[in-house]
Amino acid sequence: MRQRPYGTEISAQTFHPDGTTVTELAPAVWTLAHRGYSGPGRLDVWTYPTREAALKAGADLAMACGMDEESKAQALYQGGKYEELLSLYERHHPDTHLLRVQPSFLHAEP
Repeated sequence: MRQRPYGTEISAQTFHPDGTTVTELAPAVWTLAHRGYSGPGRLDVWTYPTREAALKAGADLAMACGMDEESKAQALYQGGKYEELLSLYERHHPDTHLLRVQPSFLHAEP
């Protein structure tokens, strides 16, 4: 598999019946979105150059928001399983908290 140019992410993939795949890349940053302890209904969003950086920042935030008191969360954090830790954080408060990492595509004027 070819490496993507830095700062781009897969924006679309089309799988054809003949087995070929067309992949479109677009400039992007990674976002960390958090709703929870910072205020009623407030959504905070931060941007990072890589998915790994955003996941690590999200894991750090989850631990700072009380997950450090749970042994399962500690094990996930120490094992570098940040995506699983973010999911665990959301399962603890399914109706009120959000902690997600996703790409955000940059759009330029035509």
